[in-house]
Amino acid sequence: MNLFGTDGIRGVANADLSWETAFRLGRAVGLYLSPGRDLCVGKDTRASGDMLEAALIAGITSTGRHVTRFGRVTTPGLSYLVRRLSFGGGIMISASHNPFEYNGLKVFGPDGRKIPDETEIFFSRLILEKSDDGPFPTGSGIGRVADGFSLSDHYVEFLANIPRQRFSGLKVLLDTANGSTSDIAPRVWRQVCKEVSVINDTPDGCNINKECGSTHPEKLRRLVKEGGFDVGFAYDGDGDRCIAVDEKGQILDGDHIMAILAIWMKDAGTLKGDTVVGTVMANIGLELCLKEHGIKFVRTPVGDRYVLEEMDRGGYSLGGEQSGHVIFRDILPAGDGIITSLILADVLTSSGSRLSELRSIVPKVPQVMVNVRVSQPRAIMERERMLQAIETAQNQIGTGGRVLVRASGTEPVIRVMVESFDHAKVTRCIQYLEEVIREEEGSCVRARLTESSSG
Repeated sequence: MNLFGTDGIRGVANADLSWETAFRLGRAVGLYLSPGRDLCVGKDTRASGDMLEAALIAGITSTGRHVTRFGRVTTPGLSYLVRRLSFGGGIMISASHNPFEYNGLKVFGPDGRKIPDETEIFFSRLILEKSDDGPFPTGSGIGRVADGFSLSDHYVEFLANIPRQRFSGLKVLLDTANGSTSDIAPRVWRQVCKEVSVINDTPDGCNINKECGSTHPEKLRRLVKEGGFDVGFAYDGDGDRCIAVDEKGQILDGDHIMAILAIWMKDAGTLKGDTVVGTVMANIGLELCLKEHGIKFVRTPVGDRYVLEEMDRGGYSLGGEQSGHVIFRDILPAGDGIITSLILADVLTSSGSRLSELRSIVPKVPQVMVNVRVSQPRAIMERERMLQAIETAQNQIGTGGRVLVRASGTEPVIRVMVESFDHAKVTRCIQYLEEVIREEEGSCVRARLTESSSG
């Protein structure tokens, strides 16, 4: 069994995700990831981060490895610092865009990339089987902990040097989601732009992503329009996502952003292979837009790691997800919301256009997504009736649309997405699939109870 979902080990802290899991992951990383080299740990602003950080560090140092604590940092910031400072790897404590009671553990190798599937499975087995036979050094052999809170200055400097120009005529509003970007993003932006305002930048351990950030941009939309801002940027809890809001208060998701950037990069000759990599969740409108501009679009499973793997295979320079993960592979091997916002601002300033004009190039096909909360999403998705239901729904939608149903890799839900200009068909398909999922959930529960009683 692999404890790692699409973005690390994740769950409700101190329930699904326990201190023991963190400790044992620390042991596994300390024993097997880049032996002989120091490791690092970072976290977002969740209250549970302190507990998990302590457990991770205890596990790592118990193997004799030394650890540097970054404290509050973004996930892409940790990725950058691992490479920049030659660490053997690092662990980021964050549940990204999820509510504050959740937390997660993301492991990065010495190259600043998330560890591969086979390493995740190996670490999962060590954690689940509790098969750690040591060694357990004593005395001077025990690892030490160093505080590296100021090391994020390297990351801030790196980000501030990314734009090709200073944004003297731009009025910008940032929503830092009470998360990891709360300190870092304003420090960067105020070096490159005179008029920068910030909201949701007072984390208290419990308000991360709460009615703010990239998953809740309602307040940002209103304030951008009311305040006469040229653009608003919303990050998520750990800073690897970014969505934008134009001067009219309209949202630009990852699909809009990738289209704008791809066309700009192609014109500049920096879009390698004239190709963009996205996921199965990307809107058909993005694909049509890119095709009109002579740009190929390649789809992968959901997850920025799979996007990056495909980019590596093809040598491509731009990829991302509709959620706002955008990867510039030639800059950093991870999605970085601040980088995305800086480069989009660069395009906006260079073009002389309003952001609403750039947004209009993507002819979005209406897309509806619902999350159905279940106890065993992966088990339900493997059931024969579920597979038949998906096929039936796709036949109902026809060739002019798409149906995508998948188990979330970060939450106990099944995500149902239907894409079509026919609203009536979309509604019928969503209702039908929700009904089948709930019936199969009941069937799974009954089967589990039968197995329990017979045992």
